[in-house]
Amino acid sequence: MKPLRKQGIIIFSILALILVACGGAAEETSEEEAVVEEVVEESLDSPAVTTATAVKTGVGVTEEPCPEVISNIPTGADPTKGCIYLGMLNDYSGPFGAAGPALDIGQRAFWLWANSSGGIGDYSVAIKEGFDASYNPQKHLEGYNSLKDEVAAFAMSLGTPQTLFILDNLNEDDMVAVPMSWWSGWAFKDVDASTVIEFGTQYCADGMNAMDWASENAGTLTGGLVDIKTVGIIGYESDYGKDYAFGIKEAAKNAGVEVAWEYLAPPTEFDVTQAVGLLVTKPVDAYFLATGLAVAPQVAGGAAQQGVTPFAMFLGTSYNDAFVAEGSAVKGLFESGLIYAMSFGIAPYEADTVGHGIMRATLSQITDSASTFFVGGWGSQYHLKGVLEAAVKGGDLTRAGIRRAATNVTVSSDGMMPEKKLGSGLPDIASTITKPDGSVGSGAVVIKKDYVGSCINEVPSWLTMLYFQPSH
Repeated sequence: MKPLRKQGIIIFSILALILVACGGAAEETSEEEAVVEEVVEESLDSPAVTTATAVKTGVGVTEEPCPEVISNIPTGADPTKGCIYLGMLNDYSGPFGAAGPALDIGQRAFWLWANSSGGIGDYSVAIKEGFDASYNPQKHLEGYNSLKDEVAAFAMSLGTPQTLFILDNLNEDDMVAVPMSWWSGWAFKDVDASTVIEFGTQYCADGMNAMDWASENAGTLTGGLVDIKTVGIIGYESDYGKDYAFGIKEAAKNAGVEVAWEYLAPPTEFDVTQAVGLLVTKPVDAYFLATGLAVAPQVAGGAAQQGVTPFAMFLGTSYNDAFVAEGSAVKGLFESGLIYAMSFGIAPYEADTVGHGIMRATLSQITDSASTFFVGGWGSQYHLKGVLEAAVKGGDLTRAGIRRAATNVTVSSDGMMPEKKLGSGLPDIASTITKPDGSVGSGAVVIKKDYVGSCINEVPSWLTMLYFQPSH
């Protein structure tokens, strides 16, 4: 690993990009633009490279068929086709251990459907057994090294700091990975060199939209009881905590709302008592929360026990349907109409899109649950599928060919997310806002889909959010 070199590259790119955004000029900036232009010219959108009649293959692609079952879930693989193997770096025992199994199942269910619908050219796709990295960067690298010689790409790399920790390895191995995180930096080639296939709405955009939507709607939703003039921010000092907080602060400044206080602490040092204490001793009209799943209900519930229940907007990674399940101690609080949650840019399980319908039909063969994390797992694979299809079209299913496909290809998702051109430097900015509701399987109903607040179009430069690079 070369964390200092990696950090330097990212910070240099950020400075160059911000200079461009602000109208500055520098020789380095011009050189950076020239490199990007070369990549675009050689992309799979060029007719010169999309007429291959034979497909070159490499590591992780076999002529033998995929196994029929992996992790007790059918692969749907065609026994007459070869196999493209994918790796999975998940969290089954760490701070997101409650989400890991559903993310796992969602991804496997996606490829069950994709394989049953024809696969990727002459190949089916199978995800190997998931590696439990426990949201730990060193274990993440360990898992990467244990799988890299067996897979063509990674279907999941859970966590931004964890994925950044292996970014040099991805680059050196010509490996692409789907991040199970929504850090703003993933939209930029300058950050990940097209090794990361992002999906969904970035944390910063969710922060901006959460602030704008709350300001516009809290009064109506509470019968005039809440008029947001002051807010607090609670979260982990992490990629999503800082990114979400940055968006909130920008939108608050834009709306004339005071950020009265902010409590961000590393996950291992986060003090629930301190967070609750701020809510109780320094009252605000609303607070915005971005923590792990175990901490979030403790903060909200702890304040409620002391009679403090402000309006609240939770980041999607901080909300779980278990909060409103029968028997949950915080079910009433979360269903009170005072707490709302963002949703990764993908609507919950019950949403009415073609993609959601396919997902429900497929998952019903595997489980009776309707967790939002099934949606995250399933939705994460659409863009990877588009990249693999583009690589086959270009006749190159080697790692280099797959990476090349990811530099400049337009991908879609049967209506689950907006169409996207990967590596465009244009983050997805539309948010889905949900209300906790234990009467539906996902535990959340859509209040507003594809919401874009006023702040996003008024912030000087989206590139400034790259300042919030997670520490390793």
